[in-house]
Amino acid sequence: MYSLFRKEITGFFGSVTGYLVAFVFLIANGLFLWVFPGNYNLLENGYATLDSYFSLAPWIFLFLVPALTMRLIAEEKRLGTLEILVTRPLSLFQLVWAKYLAGLFLVAVCLLPTLVYFYSIYALGNPVGNWDSGAAWGSFTGLFFLAAAYVAIGLLASSLTDNQIFAFMAAFFLSFFFYTGFDFMASMNLPVGLKSFFNGIGINKHYLSMSRGVVDSRDVVYFVSLTFFVLMLTSIFLRQKQKKLKKQLQKLALLAVGLILLAGISSRLFFRIDLTTEQRYSLSPISKELINQLDAPVKINLFLAGELPPGFRKLQLAVEEKIEDMNAYADIRVRYESMNPYQLKNANERNQLFENLISLGLQPTDLRLTRDEGTVTHLIFPGAVIRYKGEEIGVNLLKNNPALAAEVNLNNSVETLEFELMRALQQLLGHEKDEVAFLNGQSELNDAETHDLRTTLSENYRVTNRLATDLVSGEMQPKALIIADPSQPFSETDKFFIDQYLMRGGNLLWLVDPVLVSLDSLSRGETTLAFPRDLNLMDQLFRYGVRVNPVLVQDVECLMIPVNTAPVGSAPKFTPAPWYYSPLLTPAQSHVISRNLNRLKAEFVSSIDTVGQHIDVKKTVILHTSTYSRIVKTPEEISLQSINNPPSRNLFQQSLVPVGVLLEGQFSSAFKNRITEDFNTTHIEFLPESKPAKIIVLADGSLIANQVSRRNGQTQTRPLGYDNFSQQTFGNKEFLVNAVNYLCDDTGIMSLRSRVFKLRLLDKVKVREEKFFWQLLNLLAPLALISLFGLIFNFVRKRKYRG
Repeated sequence: MYSLFRKEITGFFGSVTGYLVAFVFLIANGLFLWVFPGNYNLLENGYATLDSYFSLAPWIFLFLVPALTMRLIAEEKRLGTLEILVTRPLSLFQLVWAKYLAGLFLVAVCLLPTLVYFYSIYALGNPVGNWDSGAAWGSFTGLFFLAAAYVAIGLLASSLTDNQIFAFMAAFFLSFFFYTGFDFMASMNLPVGLKSFFNGIGINKHYLSMSRGVVDSRDVVYFVSLTFFVLMLTSIFLRQKQKKLKKQLQKLALLAVGLILLAGISSRLFFRIDLTTEQRYSLSPISKELINQLDAPVKINLFLAGELPPGFRKLQLAVEEKIEDMNAYADIRVRYESMNPYQLKNANERNQLFENLISLGLQPTDLRLTRDEGTVTHLIFPGAVIRYKGEEIGVNLLKNNPALAAEVNLNNSVETLEFELMRALQQLLGHEKDEVAFLNGQSELNDAETHDLRTTLSENYRVTNRLATDLVSGEMQPKALIIADPSQPFSETDKFFIDQYLMRGGNLLWLVDPVLVSLDSLSRGETTLAFPRDLNLMDQLFRYGVRVNPVLVQDVECLMIPVNTAPVGSAPKFTPAPWYYSPLLTPAQSHVISRNLNRLKAEFVSSIDTVGQHIDVKKTVILHTSTYSRIVKTPEEISLQSINNPPSRNLFQQSLVPVGVLLEGQFSSAFKNRITEDFNTTHIEFLPESKPAKIIVLADGSLIANQVSRRNGQTQTRPLGYDNFSQQTFGNKEFLVNAVNYLCDDTGIMSLRSRVFKLRLLDKVKVREEKFFWQLLNLLAPLALISLFGLIFNFVRKRKYRG
């Protein structure tokens, strides 16, 4: 067996044809990956990854492997030496196995020089070495399994004929069919069971999984089973003129049945090893539990398709991969379809589709594409529509923070994919909605002023209004209570019932303004006085662990407002000027509530301090100012005229002033050791210590207020966080929705927002300045390595036979 193996290796590297095949393979890879512009070009994509290489390899293999295997048996038939080999003390299966190992070794020799690509991506990373080596080596393992299957198919084709050209064509066709043919059959209008069957027996599905760096036992079983079955079939074709053919066919049938049973067992008892650094293709236990609750098919329409820049293609691929990860654990398959709206040639149909997507909450964005005829702008919807049991929901997948670079936004979008998809599934599963209540009784913001947030929350919660005395009445209490910018002092009775609501495991979201500023006076251009507002609340918040200070925070990072800069008597001329009392607040990146969010629009914000030694209470700052802030004590005169005479830049010396704090744990009652009979009007049981609960305190009531206008007797509202002058929508709504979701989250689904994927980019300067060097290196170095191998091989061979 070894002598036959050595004979094939010697025959390949002892001929010019063998080197020619290897050279063509390496040149084709080098040109597509490093020189030719297009989706496969590693330098143009800008990411420190070899995904393009592993996507291109199956197609290059369609030519390489048949060229390497076409002569293995066909040449023996043509020369008449096959009969001689059969007469040797070697079983047909051993003969086939020797030929197979020789073919696999030849493919491995052609693959090894491509490790130069690994070094290049490593060296081009920003910084050097910023790439996911675990994913790359895992993908290389998948590539080797693919080569093993292709070699087995090529050997089968070579056994069918004594013509090498026919063997090449047959191997090409069979490999192509196994790679894409079954997928094509699955795309036809067939029952779901047949679709799943055809997907499962095709190579593409299993290779795509492994090419990401995920070693799934089901994929390994598939490739080993396919290879073993094809090799057995090859040995039967070689034995067809012998008397034992019938017996061999029976063995083949038994083998097929055994492999089908093995596949069935492996689909139930399997393991997955995610070799990526951040475990990006592993689902959390929460997601697996949610997926197992599905009892009907899920259809996902992804509106990321067609001609896309590299970053959006990466997001598209990440969504498809995440759906495949879901299918790895789903008893009922999650199907998806990528759709390019611009495939609809009819403009009316396309516009109707756009309107439907907007009605589902998908947010469009402009995409500029550079073509030969110039720059073309397309409207795209980077989102998906998920359908389940006749219900559908839109999911925005792109996190667009104007303050961040495009690559960072796209990476943030990939980080939150699992959370967005799982949250949508949770909503479609129709779990009973928890109650979220807005507190009434202290002149809080009305329904119109909180309309946008109420509407958004109503998709997942029952949104109600409650008085403080109603919070603990009856069996059910709200999951969370929102206190939206109260302007009247709290009575001790109301404070008591809010406290006891907290003691019973209720969760609180406070948005309070400890400083009163007359906005009407400012809007008329008058000077107003900012002075502390007595809400009779600060003692209670102090007992829970925070102090809201009656001060105002100014910030260099702030909104711009229009100011008339024209001389007196001239036509008005409005120019933008910074209004330091409207800071753009920064969500903390360290917590799931505030990760990857746009800045928040605020107005007349105060600072917050954490106080006390509460060992049972965890305190986290989730919202703060920029690194250039200052605190203004009150009382303080405020006028728009201060824009013309701004404070000195040197005064903004304070950094990251906390304005939003999360408290979670077990709290002591603010009424502990107090006589409560006078305000316990409903005679509820007094609890001195709380169940596990959460409190969020935000020192600005305007964070929750959307703009309201009244025209012709009708009330109109703007989106929460919208700024008229800049026409931007800031992150207020998403931050507050996350805050409420976190307060009400018993399943832990919000923890999915904590996933961090390191952004791995190529060094753009190095790529631009050294592009030709890296192109030359990756074209010539693999050729030089294969040539060096050939020289050494032939030198050793000649020296051996001379001796």
